[in-house]
Amino acid sequence: MAMATKKEEKLYLRFTLFHRVSHLLLIISFFGLVLTGMPLAFQGQDWARWLYALLGGYPTCGYIHRICAGMTFLCAFLHFAYVSNIVLRKGEGAKIMWGVESIMLQPRDVVDVLADVKWLLGFGPRPAFDRWIYWEKFEYLSLMWGTIVMAVTGFMLWFPTTFSIAFPGWAMDIALVAHRYEAILAAAFVFTIHFIHTHLLPDRVPVDEAMFTGRVSGEELQHERPTQYKRLLEAGILETYRVPPNRTLSLLSKIVAVPLLLIGLMLTSLMVSSFILDLI
Repeated sequence: MAMATKKEEKLYLRFTLFHRVSHLLLIISFFGLVLTGMPLAFQGQDWARWLYALLGGYPTCGYIHRICAGMTFLCAFLHFAYVSNIVLRKGEGAKIMWGVESIMLQPRDVVDVLADVKWLLGFGPRPAFDRWIYWEKFEYLSLMWGTIVMAVTGFMLWFPTTFSIAFPGWAMDIALVAHRYEAILAAAFVFTIHFIHTHLLPDRVPVDEAMFTGRVSGEELQHERPTQYKRLLEAGILETYRVPPNRTLSLLSKIVAVPLLLIGLMLTSLMVSSFILDLI
């Protein structure tokens, strides 16, 4: 189904300014961590040594890595504060954990997965999703888990002497292995699965602007999330989500996102080729 351009469509708010700024901080920190961390994980490869030297080598890359780690912790803190505000001030804790507005996995998601598989195999209709699709929920929970693992192991590697007082030497070895392979897994997942679902589908190339502009077209909303569209329409609140176009943000999203997409795909190809060469 071909999508019309956003300037020809009614636009609706999908992500607030808080969500967009948090996501931008996360993009910056993630790419900073990957670009300074992957050369260490693949230090035997020529491309890794070249990239490390390009970024300033040691100790510059170490400083960049720790600054980006701090940005990640800031994102986690802001998210925790945001959720706490909803729970404590607005009294909507149940809404976060359950229901159509919740990003937590629920029994309905199992039904959606099975329906999606049937549709992909040609045995059923396209599933009608609500605000959050099951793979978006999985990505969110993966981010939470990955952040915890990387934070714990990262601090252990950052302050090895301090942690060695309380933990045996083999715990530091486990932290090093866990940090390395969780980082590789996270980079591979984001640069493949996330990029494909978000940016590389035929009707979104070169970039899905929603997380940058906060806006989706009415046609896209009906096509991707028909259950949400119908729910808002029947409740009589759909038009309260109506927003004007922002061509400046639309242009900036392409200027920022397209180079990052290319960098991510290039890093993925280099990582895969490195694994293959190690097996030969």
